[in-house]
Amino acid sequence: MSDEIDEKKKKEEIKDDSSKSQSIPLDIPSAPQGEMNEKIFYREVIKSCWTHEPWLYFKVIIKSNEEMGEYIALHGLVPQNELPVHLRYKIPENEIWIRENVYEDVGRRRSILAHEYAELDLMISQAMSYKEAHEHAEFIEHLYYHD
Repeated sequence: MSDEIDEKKKKEEIKDDSSKSQSIPLDIPSAPQGEMNEKIFYREVIKSCWTHEPWLYFKVIIKSNEEMGEYIALHGLVPQNELPVHLRYKIPENEIWIRENVYEDVGRRRSILAHEYAELDLMISQAMSYKEAHEHAEFIEHLYYHD
């Protein structure tokens, strides 16, 4: 009985501490192992750093062709090792950066942003890895926006 009371007190203390602090301790495995564990791993990683739904908060930021280089669009959940060195740790999680010449072409802009939103939705709601979500988003993009 006293163990249950102690456990409840600990949970209350944790709740009180979490309301005072903005940082969230990450209690996730160091690496995914196996298919099911990989999904759980990615879901926990995303939950630990993602605080909102992408379709509600995303700001589309137009960047120069020089700054984006070969990349058409990028978002804050792209793994850092997938980004060029000069863009690592610079894209906030609530932004999609899109190359200026792509943004100016309305049809292409719609296609690319549909891809980015689909990718983000799959990463968050289905706990997909970036590469897996990217493949699905390419299919969606081509299905609806290309001949």
